[in-house]
Order: sequence, then structure tokens, then C-alpha cells
Amino acid sequence: MRICGIVAEYNPLHSGHVLHIGETRRRIGEECAIICCMSGNFVQRGEAAMLPKHLRAEAAVRGGADLVIELPAVYSLLSAEGFAAGAIYLLYSLGVMTDISFGAECADAELLCHVADTLLEHRTVQDTLLELKSGISYAAARERALYRELRENAALLSRPNNILAVEYIKALRRLGSACNIIAVQRTGAEHDAEEISGGFASASYIRRRLQLGERDFTGLMPESAQRILTDALERGLALTDTSRLELMMLARLSGLGAAELAALPGASEGIENRLLDAISSCRSTDAMVSAAKTRRYPAARIRRMLMCAFLDVPASLSALPPPYARVLAFNDRGREVLALTRESSSVPVITKPAHIRQLSSRAQEIFEKEVFASALYSLALPAWKRLPPGDEWRRNPVYVHP
Repeated sequence: MRICGIVAEYNPLHSGHVLHIGETRRRIGEECAIICCMSGNFVQRGEAAMLPKHLRAEAAVRGGADLVIELPAVYSLLSAEGFAAGAIYLLYSLGVMTDISFGAECADAELLCHVADTLLEHRTVQDTLLELKSGISYAAARERALYRELRENAALLSRPNNILAVEYIKALRRLGSACNIIAVQRTGAEHDAEEISGGFASASYIRRRLQLGERDFTGLMPESAQRILTDALERGLALTDTSRLELMMLARLSGLGAAELAALPGASEGIENRLLDAISSCRSTDAMVSAAKTRRYPAARIRRMLMCAFLDVPASLSALPPPYARVLAFNDRGREVLALTRESSSVPVITKPAHIRQLSSRAQEIFEKEVFASALYSLALPAWKRLPPGDEWRRNPVYVHP
């Protein structure tokens, strides 16, 4: 059986995502299985997801995936490189992946591999470090270093999906994976686009429209995902208003000191002092981001750091790869894949949260962070008063019937 991995957030799942899954299956064969490694309740842009992870995982399976595993918040809130490394490691560690597929602005897999290989060369790494001394961001320094080697192709790394694609390939190279790489042309609206294009909308567009009160995304989302969204809205399980989350963040951040901020992922060169000043002088997280960002520390990086501070996620927890793979949703074909992983996986595959207690102390610590993060997420939802505390320990995977 061909088994293809996809790294995703599906925040929320839309027609472009379904097109990607369908095109992947068309290229490999209709009988291939699709495994998604998906961020949990907090996503790589440093924000809370619009819908809870189990609902997003169910939408993914109903949209064409067969098995969804979770990328813990400890890894989902890292930079593109750390995020990709954690997700690829989990997919690779299952021991069954034959292919990897991703959407990108550039669909030339060979070119993307060339860029990734160039980035891994010692000379490019050294050049990037030299460029960083000028005070620019890591992304800008890397692009300058690449330009010496690749000229016009260095501009590929100015596009968000290309950046992630290259990071996925780098992670595969470091693991020694020989899986087949599939690059699918991103169709329709650009990442973070403010409008619909070619009948497609970005996830950012849908989230913004939800915050403005729009509820019907017929044609922009598959029917099954629209039903899940509608039901979540009716039950108070959609995070369309982040004001309660904002208050919780402000309260938590106000109690932190420089030492705790210095221990965050991505912290260096005294950025904890800027963060501390921003926290003490601002009354919103957006204002904190604006006050703390610099050329070296762009807004996205600051936003991730603030979210890690809120969730009590120090850099030390992500120093090693993910110690387990937790299943969020599956169908019958996904069940077949899970059966294969019993013999092939190099990490424990968790279908019942109670089994975490049988794992290493580090695995338990990372899961406890997930429990804490999910508890805070639940408190931010409209239905927070009706949601039982400690639900993370009782939440089993969603089985999607044929």
C-alpha cells in the first residue's frame, strides 16, 4: 500500500485543502492512504485554532484523509523549521510513509529539493550566520545567502508555502528518508488573501469572515466541513471571539519575569527584555507584538513566543523530537494503516490518552502541556461553562464511518 503524508493545520478545512488531497491521490493512485499530521488547538502562526482539533481532524477525514495524528503545541508553535521538523519526524517515525505531499506556490519538486539541499550545505549555513550580524531577520539573511548560490531561485523563499515545502524536504533529508516527494500547485487565493480567487478562499479569509458574523461558506468549504462548522457554531465550540482568550493571556503574561521569557523557543540576544517592557506597557497582545518586534524578531516570531509564554512552553521541551504520535481521527483505511504501524513505528502510537501514563517522563510532560493548553482553549470557547474539565484525558479518536 502506498501511504502519503501531509502536514496541515486545516484552520478550517476548505476546498483548496480538499483539492490538494484529491490531486495527491490522483497522482499516487486511488487506493493510497493519506496520513495527516495536524496542529492541535494552537497553530504555527501563534494563535488558537478556530475549531477544536478533533472537529478539524474529523473534517479532514471526511474531506479525503484516512488518518490524522496530532502535532503537539510544543512543536506546532515553533518556527517554520521547527514546525516542519516535528511534523515530518512523526510521519516518518510511523515507518509506513512512502510519499510526502504538500501544496506550494512552486510545483517544481526538483527545484524545491535543490533549494533545500543548498540550504543544508555548510557554506550556505555559514553565509546565513554572517548575514544575521547585520541585524536582519533570519528569513532575510537566509535569502541573501541563498542568492549567492541560486540567484533568481532564492526568491522562492519569499512565498509562505514554498518556505514550508523547503523545510519539509530539509527535515526528510536529515532523517535520511527516501520517500517520493509530490509538490502540488497551490490554486486560487494566496495565503492570507483578503478576497476569493478562482472560487477558492484562504483559511485566513474564512476565519476573518467568521469573526464578522458570516456563517455560510457554501462552495468555499466541502459540505461535510460546512456541517461540522455550523454544528460547532450552534454548540458554542467555534472560537470566533478571542476576547476571553486575550484576557487570559494578559493575566498570565503579566506575571512572568525575564528568566521565564528568556527560556522561550526562539529567545536570544536579550529579546526577553523587550518582551518584558512590551508586556508591562501594553493592554493587548497585538500591541505587545508591535512594541517588541524588530528586524531580527518579526511579528510572527514574537506572536509565537507570547503564545508559548501563555501556555508555559519552554524551548527545552522541543529540543528533542516528538516522543509519541497521538491519533485524532481515522476511517477504515486509516485503521489498516494503524495496524501496520504496530510493527513499524519507532514511536508509541496513542489511541487512548490513558496509555500516556505508560510512556517516558518526557512524553508525559509534553502531554501534560497539551492537557493544560486544551484546558485554556476550552475556557476561551463560548460554551466554556458546559465543557467538562480534564476532557483531554478522556478524548478518544474520532472514527468516521463509511
